[in-house]
Amino acid sequence: MFLVAVAGEAPALKPPPAARVTRKKAVETAVAWLVKNQNKDGSWGKFTSGRTWEVSAHVPGGLYAFRAASTALCWLGLNDVVHQPEASKKAQARALAWLVKHARVKRPHSGELYNTWAFGYGLRALSQALRKKAPGAPPAAIRKTAEAIVKAMDLYQTPDGGWGYYDFRSKTYKPTWSTSFTTATIIVGLREAESAGIAVRPLTLERARANVLRCRKPDGSYLYGTYMKWRPMHRVNQPKGSSLRTQACNLALRLTAGGLPKDRMRAGLQQLVDHHRFALAGVRRPIPHESHYAVSGYFYLYGQQYAALVLEHLSAGERRVYAKRIVSFVLKARQPDGSFWDYPLYGFHKPYGTGYALIALARCRDV
Repeated sequence: MFLVAVAGEAPALKPPPAARVTRKKAVETAVAWLVKNQNKDGSWGKFTSGRTWEVSAHVPGGLYAFRAASTALCWLGLNDVVHQPEASKKAQARALAWLVKHARVKRPHSGELYNTWAFGYGLRALSQALRKKAPGAPPAAIRKTAEAIVKAMDLYQTPDGGWGYYDFRSKTYKPTWSTSFTTATIIVGLREAESAGIAVRPLTLERARANVLRCRKPDGSYLYGTYMKWRPMHRVNQPKGSSLRTQACNLALRLTAGGLPKDRMRAGLQQLVDHHRFALAGVRRPIPHESHYAVSGYFYLYGQQYAALVLEHLSAGERRVYAKRIVSFVLKARQPDGSFWDYPLYGFHKPYGTGYALIALARCRDV
């Protein structure tokens, strides 16, 4: 990510506070935080920043994309957990109504495609809303927006079959740069859409799966993107640098034709456990990839969320073992106010982080 200067004062870097609450208490306080901090229009997140430096995000499109992606994650988190107070149900209904109107975000800039994140998470939220008949918007309206996003996925799929969030080299109408984990994120969204009865072109998924497979290394880690095929031992491509991103890629392969054996998914989770110290070292560092093995803070809760989704494909005994570790990892990003965050991003880090955390904690109920 590129950095730009913004007005404000940069916060001091502090290590995550020690987790001193139970999973149940963490869920309840996170839900309360989201309910309290929802925008009046139903979305989450602010366009303002109190830091000296920020990632590049062209105004207003880049911030619209962050807001849509964050809102989708918050809806998913609130909808996933067992804890469903009336205030949360009302917040979910307002958020779904907002997503139907705003999840199909336009491309912010020729070099920025942050809308791919809004598409991946927006599809998941809208598809889940269809399957569960969630209140907030008519099913026909939800389906229409989801179908528009699926159509956009064909437009933004790169020649190598993937999706990315930047394209500073070519800046063409059809993007040319992709990453393995963004591609995996979109695959998961597209498969969710299919489960809700929304048509997805088989060729789109076939090309996307092939992209992720080309990035998979014999040691179970993944290249950041196919563009790094000549630098497979770059630090970000090693298991210590890949462990958080590996979970999404493994899940994407598991969900597509050809699948992925359970033992490889289990091995990926073990890498997450074995290399956790490198994952945690990047948390809340404001400059992308500045930590050991080029780990960025925004990998952290992203990776824990997908690790929790991977659990659903393992045996009950294996789920209990790894769920305990995932809960302990997630709680390390918890704040005293009940929110979670791993990387400073304008006014979106707490909403998206809390959404990720709830999605993960919802799948670790045995802990």
